[in-house]
Amino acid sequence: MRKLVPAFTLFILSTLFLGSCDRNLVYDEFVRIDNSSWHWDDPAAFTFEVEDTAGFHDILIQLRHTTDYPLSNLYMFVHVEGPSGQEMTDTINFILAENSGKWIGSGIGNLRAIGYLYRKNTVFPQQGEYDITIEQAMRLPEVPVSEIGVRVEKVNP
Repeated sequence: MRKLVPAFTLFILSTLFLGSCDRNLVYDEFVRIDNSSWHWDDPAAFTFEVEDTAGFHDILIQLRHTTDYPLSNLYMFVHVEGPSGQEMTDTINFILAENSGKWIGSGIGNLRAIGYLYRKNTVFPQQGEYDITIEQAMRLPEVPVSEIGVRVEKVNP
């Protein structure tokens, strides 16, 4: 019985700790790419709801790929559309490997996962539905990417 109490306490504390880590999470979603081959004409679309227009948010783009990826970076077009139709488009250079060829991010075997801080301390001007569409913008018609994701988190000052 004595061993059960510390184990139960550890379980409760870890549950509270892990639960508190995600209370700032607004949105976190991945889109699976068919056959792990992301084509030019196959954009990934994400839609999320924003309620807090006073707080700051970080927007991250997440990527899962294999070590078969032939380059060290991935250019992407990121389109953001707000609730009243306002639009913004960016081109980003997502660095996947160091100059030495070592992959950035985490992974096991030939799988890699990496995040890119797309927008830091963003304030959403309106409540409502926001759409983010991401296109691969490489000179290759397809790249070996298995999943692309978007994560939006509230930032505590």
